[in-house]
Amino acid sequence: MKRLLLSLVVLSATAISGQAVQSGTPAEIEVANGKKVKGFLQSLENDILTFHPNRSSKEYPAPVDKIKGLTFFPKYDAFAVEQSFNTGEYSDVIITLGPMMKPYWEYMAISNNLQSVFGMLVKSHLANEDFDQVQRAAEVLMESKLPNLLAQGQIYSALVALSATTTNGLVTTNGLAMAEKMRDEVESEAAGLYLQACIERAKGEPRKAIWTICGIISDHGNDMDWMPASEWLAANLYLDDGMTNSAANCARQVQSIYAGSNIAIDAEKLRKTLPEKAAPPVEEEPPAEQETEEPEAVEPEQDAEQDMEQDTEQDGMQEE
Repeated sequence: MKRLLLSLVVLSATAISGQAVQSGTPAEIEVANGKKVKGFLQSLENDILTFHPNRSSKEYPAPVDKIKGLTFFPKYDAFAVEQSFNTGEYSDVIITLGPMMKPYWEYMAISNNLQSVFGMLVKSHLANEDFDQVQRAAEVLMESKLPNLLAQGQIYSALVALSATTTNGLVTTNGLAMAEKMRDEVESEAAGLYLQACIERAKGEPRKAIWTICGIISDHGNDMDWMPASEWLAANLYLDDGMTNSAANCARQVQSIYAGSNIAIDAEKLRKTLPEKAAPPVEEEPPAEQETEEPEAVEPEQDAEQDMEQDTEQDGMQEE
């Protein structure tokens, strides 16, 4: 009896220790044929995902192109993180998601349930100008076989390149060359135009960049991967070009169209930094029927061109 009890204790200890030593990132792997297996991810190298199935120390390789997606099981307050992001509290997002995402970072090139969370983290780093972290994310995404993730990685990498400036505040020649290289490699036309506008802005050509954004709005108005960022960029381009009225109008539209998002909050912050429109001269006894009314809002795709024309006319009048 004592020997039997001792054997059971040894077996139990072995089982417990066997479970304890199984290491890696817990995940459910779904392959192309729909089958799913739970296990522990070990590494992702040369388009091969290596993992251990549950309760097994045997290592299995899986080609990335045979994997439909990954499901991870992190514990975090998703609502609180999204709320922080959508209210522009980027440092809070980084504090929460930085440590939480550490085990999953290298697997972000594969479709998974944390893709949007990773996007919030990278955009928060970008907003805070943590360019080393943005470049690290870009290198991961550029390994992806998925066109949308690849394009995101290329854009992030280009934006990091454009952040490199000389002592005079000008973008370095190497930075421009890298960004232009990425622009030529991007397959998405909308993403390429967005990057083109960023390059033109870096070159000190905001008005040219505005027309490029007009092309995105006109031809890719339903591309929600790049429309919000493009319209937000347009507001900043108007400001760069000294068109404060147009910048305020564009920021107002962004705030309205993307209400509840981080871009809307950023647009609101921009509007608060801009002076109010200059009031028209008041007549001594203005007739009641001449009271000024707020003009009706124009459609987004028309607004950019009309605002530019109005501000250009105002600039010309000032020069005269």
